[in-house]
Amino acid sequence: MTRYARHLQQRTIVNPFQGLPRLEAAIGRRIVSRIGSNESMPIASHPLATQWGEALYELARLYPDPYASAIRERAAALNGVDAANVVVDAGADSLIALFLRARVSPGDVVVCTAGTYPTFRYFAEGVGAEIVEVPYAEHDGVLVNDLPALAAAANAHQAALVYLANPDNPTGTFHPRDAVASLRAALADDTLLLLDEAYVDFCAAAERQGVLANTVRLRTLSKAHGLAGLRVGYAIAPEQWISKADQIRTQFAVSSFAQAAAVAVLDAPHCADTIIRDTCRLREQLHAALAGGGLRVLPSHTNFVCIVYPDADSALQRQKALLQQGIAVHRPPHPAMQHILRVTAHPDACQDSTIAVLLPG
Repeated sequence: MTRYARHLQQRTIVNPFQGLPRLEAAIGRRIVSRIGSNESMPIASHPLATQWGEALYELARLYPDPYASAIRERAAALNGVDAANVVVDAGADSLIALFLRARVSPGDVVVCTAGTYPTFRYFAEGVGAEIVEVPYAEHDGVLVNDLPALAAAANAHQAALVYLANPDNPTGTFHPRDAVASLRAALADDTLLLLDEAYVDFCAAAERQGVLANTVRLRTLSKAHGLAGLRVGYAIAPEQWISKADQIRTQFAVSSFAQAAAVAVLDAPHCADTIIRDTCRLREQLHAALAGGGLRVLPSHTNFVCIVYPDADSALQRQKALLQQGIAVHRPPHPAMQHILRVTAHPDACQDSTIAVLLPG
């Protein structure tokens, strides 16, 4: 039996506002007048229309499809699944919070790597979870998520949920599909695996496909599709998890404009192909410059590189020196990871002046 948070286990919650697309499907015809939606009437010379055009104004004026059906259909086709296996929300962060709410009751244990994407811990604390962390493993000088340790900790604590960022943030390292499948097999059936794949577009296409049992796979349109400011993400999961997520999700969280933009980029795959190609080229250029200068740089399957310094002070001093130039790089807040800097693969990062600050003094 699929196990949800205790207060959701025997309860089905019905959304009171299903949205016009579902109403149209139910009655078998198009709605031509929206006089039940309590939207404002259009006016001439609205500031949005004046600055950005009538099309954007119309999207802003009308309520969005609460189920983002057009995105679900495209995401399903892209990943070789059914639309019933996809849910859309306001970015991958919102999806982390959503599935924590769906599975974790106050006092339940969740397991993650010490120093991985900190938003997971932020939301886990918010739902009252007890958080168990395991350190990164180091293989041939490379920091990677320790999958056997995650499974052992989850089983020892009867964890409700295990979080794995893959590719990892902030290290950029990656476990292939068969390794993730082995982790899933090592977990109890009622332990949900929350697989954060925000950067998986930078990996081989075969790694992105399909539904995994007892697993939620999170995706974003922020990295490879250029929509970070619009907050659009989706999750792929078994149908029962999608159904439960839909019951507790903020239904109008993804705006009409964000949905239209997402459909536009998903209908133009060459856009993502270009972003991925150019980003990977810059990433390799940045890696070569930094490693060639004597720095320890981890192999990356993302749109950034991770530099491992000998100690936290070395990383801090370089971060401060760049901030003095108005350049922001990321140093993770977790005590276990303050000796690293995460630098986005971007033309600015490849400037000689930036490289010079990052290199050993």
